[in-house]
Amino acid sequence: MNEQSKHLIAVSALVKNENGHVLMVRTHLRSDNWEMPGGFVDAGEPLDIAVCREFLEETGVVIRPLGITGVYYNERIHLLSVVFNAEYVSGEIKIQPEEILEAKFVNLDNTNIDQYIKRPNIKSRTLDALNTVNSVPYETWNLNPPNYKLLSRLDEGHRNNKNVFLLTGKPRMGKTTMIKKIINEIGSANCCGFYTEEITNSSDRIGFRCVSVNGESVDIANVESPTQTRIGRYGVDVGKFENFATKVLQDSLSSKKIIVIDEIGFMQMLSTSFQKIVQDIVSDNHIVLGTVPLDSQPAIDKIKYLKTAKLTHLNELNRDWISELLIKDILKALDSNTLKENSKKGVDIR
Repeated sequence: MNEQSKHLIAVSALVKNENGHVLMVRTHLRSDNWEMPGGFVDAGEPLDIAVCREFLEETGVVIRPLGITGVYYNERIHLLSVVFNAEYVSGEIKIQPEEILEAKFVNLDNTNIDQYIKRPNIKSRTLDALNTVNSVPYETWNLNPPNYKLLSRLDEGHRNNKNVFLLTGKPRMGKTTMIKKIINEIGSANCCGFYTEEITNSSDRIGFRCVSVNGESVDIANVESPTQTRIGRYGVDVGKFENFATKVLQDSLSSKKIIVIDEIGFMQMLSTSFQKIVQDIVSDNHIVLGTVPLDSQPAIDKIKYLKTAKLTHLNELNRDWISELLIKDILKALDSNTLKENSKKGVDIR
């Protein structure tokens, strides 16, 4: 039997500044040529995370991938190169001197590309990226049947249609902390709904409570609860949660505020009335900020896979800056909804 073929994978991205100039680098290895920053993908590393890491290491710039503009294969060395379209988030150019000779934003277009790019394969992928209108969707999955985990989805083509913003990630990655930070930045007066807090003793997490944005709270799960309804080691008081959460969300339906639902999880989905009201909310063009688990569950998956939903995988690389982008996206969706409402009412918005 022949040895199984092995392939290398590399990633890069086209990133523009506010002037439309493209971030390019010259490397020690190809000093005659300018190219998009990028590099090899580490074993087990999702491609969208890899391209963010490479950009930060090589240039000091934080980016957000939006989708894929092209896939290219080097037959000689079995190298698959994936090019992303991405947007600048933050950071000043600070090169990695061991690998990068120079980095700068270049006013690059079809007419002057030959001045910067001397290699035809790099020119081809750069032109594709420059001329792409809507990039191709990209998804990261963790597949371990029967558990199917959608970690992230990039879909620039539907980017402006998003109104359901969902955070996912490993337990204790800081999803609720991120939710509370976003509420604080946007202003609690502009939000309604609830988030879920841990109940802890001196050394351990022993339960969960729901807290409404206006400060009311109720304990919904505890390791010492005698109930037979259990998620892991926690006994869940479904009735108490149901009475609290459904009322909070029902009151939110008539508002024009951002509806916070932290979290849409296995514990919460034990309530059929909660499932129904969440489906009503996400199907009716409300602006939603929520969290969902990584693991698959049919009712939760229906929400994850909505075309109007944007799923963000919170991880060690992005949790220090992702709130800035989520706030920007949420406020943009809120402005869009306001314009639609005014248009329906015949309000002059010129």
